[in-house]
Amino acid sequence: MISMRIPAGKGKDGHPKKHDFRRLGNYCRDASHEGEKCLLAWHEGCQAPSYDLALIEIEATQAMNTRCKNDKTYHLIVSFRPEDESKLTPGAFREIERAMADALGLSAHQRVCGVHKNTNHLHLHVAYNLIRPDKFTINEPYFDQMKRDAACRAMEEQFGLAVDNGIEERDWQKPQIDQRAAAMEAHAGEQSFQSYALERKAELLQALEGATTWADVHAVFGRYGMEIKPQGNGLAVVRTGGKEGIKASALDRSLTKTRLVTRLGDYEKPAISPVAKEHYDRRPLHPRSAERDALYVDFKGIIDQREQQLKAARQHTLETMQDIKQRAAERRKEQNQRIMSRQTRAQICQALRLQEREALLLAQAAGRDSLKRVREQYPFHDWHGYLKWQADQGNETALAVLRSRPQKTEPEKPQPQTDAAARRAEIKLAGAAKERRIAAMPLGWKHKAALTAINRMEQLAAMEQVGENTSPLFTGVRHDIDNRGVVIFTLPNGGTIRDAGKKLYFSQGQDQAARIYANAKFGKRISVTGNTIERGPNGRPARPNNPIYKQSYLAHIKQICANGLRKVSELNVVRFGKSNKVLLQGDAHPDLER
Repeated sequence: MISMRIPAGKGKDGHPKKHDFRRLGNYCRDASHEGEKCLLAWHEGCQAPSYDLALIEIEATQAMNTRCKNDKTYHLIVSFRPEDESKLTPGAFREIERAMADALGLSAHQRVCGVHKNTNHLHLHVAYNLIRPDKFTINEPYFDQMKRDAACRAMEEQFGLAVDNGIEERDWQKPQIDQRAAAMEAHAGEQSFQSYALERKAELLQALEGATTWADVHAVFGRYGMEIKPQGNGLAVVRTGGKEGIKASALDRSLTKTRLVTRLGDYEKPAISPVAKEHYDRRPLHPRSAERDALYVDFKGIIDQREQQLKAARQHTLETMQDIKQRAAERRKEQNQRIMSRQTRAQICQALRLQEREALLLAQAAGRDSLKRVREQYPFHDWHGYLKWQADQGNETALAVLRSRPQKTEPEKPQPQTDAAARRAEIKLAGAAKERRIAAMPLGWKHKAALTAINRMEQLAAMEQVGENTSPLFTGVRHDIDNRGVVIFTLPNGGTIRDAGKKLYFSQGQDQAARIYANAKFGKRISVTGNTIERGPNGRPARPNNPIYKQSYLAHIKQICANGLRKVSELNVVRFGKSNKVLLQGDAHPDLER
């Protein structure tokens, strides 16, 4: 058995992301597939009697710590060999999890667990809450790899499982690749760039001993299809003309920026591109044979076709969208040159904007369909995927090559869900089409604005049904329209959002839902003053000046609970005809103080 910690990955800005505990917990028990691949699921360290309540309890515990800026969740995967399946009972899985928690110092922490059976190797997922439930402080297990490895060896001996290599069995004289590169090699079946660089480490260091200038350093790296350049506060070794790279210090400590600058002076860019005698080409890791080489040549040809078709589809979508925007700009310019009333011009401009928006959404949907067809035609993106595809089609040679490499118990990682993105796109497209139909109706602007607001709220409610959102804000919302055209939305929790056109008003405790609705109405540029939201001034996103936004998340929740019941004197009063009336839903209002 082997264990692995799975990080949350990196965002688009390159910074580490944080785990969403509810989503990870639902993945552990396979909630999205109704338990098809889940053999067993349970929770530990919680007061809640059920799994769903345990997720809520753990999220509340994490929210109690408002100072920690790091990830508060530890995602652990423990994988087992196929031949050990008969020895792994539900009690054994629970005992192994407890041993892991003891080794990591997390035995008193809350966690949810699930055993998956959808691969050749049974694997145990555990999501630990790193926030202590008694002190609300974070407990980050340092040097966890060695602790987990010791626990694996102990559990193998206790249950008579097959013994896997651990840290103590490694050849420390041989350079080791990191966990990310090892996972890439295991899943893709191809050599990682870090492994390629480490194989040439001795030759590089020997050649760099005689380097006296930065030009000599660039020449040495260039011979192997690599280059060294600044990255962040240090240096990185990257593939020439590619994105693959590693920190220079990970290759050898003598290549740190401090040592090289002290030795050679300030960093200098290469004046010329050196000629490479070899380069990184992601060679397959399976034992070499004539059959493997023939399959790999075929794979390279097909993968090039796949990439070209994907690139052509993306380029076609981009050109189509640019053409739509250009034609829409020309039509707007043409309308601005015509003589017409201000009201007519505004109506025409609104219709043009809606047509442009709908056309862009249709172009995006067509582009996604094109990419989907290409991916269905070539349902793989790496060497291992190609071999599996060929083996599924009856290619015995591909199956033999796939089995020629010694298999390791690699854990399964959560896969991104694309169905939700497609469903959201459909909701946006349907909403844009409906908004365009509303604009074409023979109604006054007040009625059109009200129908558009209702359509917008329906889209938000539909969006919540996509994915695994268990605390919806808009599902079940009710609406009412007064005689001044103000749309009054009553949320499921009893709060209200009133859309008056240029401004939004929300009841106390409903700021989160109001901001989401305001972003859907005005975009990112909004200004919040008290319980009023309007479009941001001067076209710039305005930061909220309401003190509630400066408080921590926990304080925010507490204030919502404290202000959930309002006094009658604080109710919003509007004018109906000649008399003032309180906004009530039916004969009573859920926000009234009891």
